[in-house]
Amino acid sequence: MIDIACIEPPISIRTVREAGPYKQRGYENNKEAITVETTTNEFDLGALLPGVGSVVGLVQVLLVIAMLAGPLLQMGFGLLYWFKPPQEANHSLGYRCWWGMASLDAWRFTQQLAGKIFTIMGGVLTLAAIVMAIVIIDFEPMPMAMWAAVCMICELVLIGLACVAINVVVILKFDRYGYRRRDYDD
Repeated sequence: MIDIACIEPPISIRTVREAGPYKQRGYENNKEAITVETTTNEFDLGALLPGVGSVVGLVQVLLVIAMLAGPLLQMGFGLLYWFKPPQEANHSLGYRCWWGMASLDAWRFTQQLAGKIFTIMGGVLTLAAIVMAIVIIDFEPMPMAMWAAVCMICELVLIGLACVAINVVVILKFDRYGYRRRDYDD
């Protein structure tokens, strides 16, 4: 372990011609007193910090990951609900809504519908996020962060609208007890 107290910055020695204040300390015979001052020209504090280019690059990578995380998760859950949905209604896995959990038929229909909508929407949003990331990659960090935030807010709004659409379709297709409505049978 390095003891920071023993590290000395580069110094320069400056001669002081007027030794007025030093006479009080016993330097009466010295015409010149020696003082030590830190030279800021030789010691670069910025060398201890990471380069700005690497920090900006890290910020860009994190913003792109944040922009792609939501759509990729949505597409993953959509594929899961579409091809391998939970077999029976439960309160922990699957797309849950009141009408969708009322019967096994309504549950399976809700999972299939949510899987299709989430997969398609997740794919479209992933492509849109990739295009947006390519467009904003050359921006400065703050405008890039602003546009990434706008992109993520739009993704959240579209995901919310998809959830509302799934609930509306299930409500129109099934009654609250889980029986199919006669008007909408295939």
